Amino acid sequence: MSIFQIASFAVPLLICLGIYNLIKTWIDAGVRERHEKLRVLEEALKNPSLDRTVVDSLAANLNQREDGWLGPNGRLMGIWLGIGWLTLFAGVGCLVAGGLMDDEDVMAGGVVAAVIGFGLVTYPFAVRELETRRAQS
Repeated sequence: MSIFQIASFAVPLLICLGIYNLIKTWIDAGVRERHEKLRVLEEALKNPSLDRTVVDSLAANLNQREDGWLGPNGRLMGIWLGIGWLTLFAGVGCLVAGGLMDDEDVMAGGVVAAVIGFGLVTYPFAVRELETRRAQS
């Protein structure tokens, strides 16, 4: 196997992993920000000197869902899911094409892409399940 074949396999894989890491970091920062906001609102509600209108306003803020782009039903998760489906089926297509052409390198790339696509597809569902369990406890 030549250095070009190794690079043509490793570089796209590293790019995909880098993009995954950036998106995951962005999502985690949003989750931390929402948890901090929730903590501050809970602490404010514990203050006994608040009048009824302020308490009602803070309680309304606690009940408000802010999925927006980042939540399990947000637009970013929809985009994430779409990219995952495309990656999964592109990987399966490469796997089949490699089998038809009897090319092991194409098959290996197809397997890697299909596994990455499967991970991308299942991630939004795992996030939704974790948030449901967190809300129940």
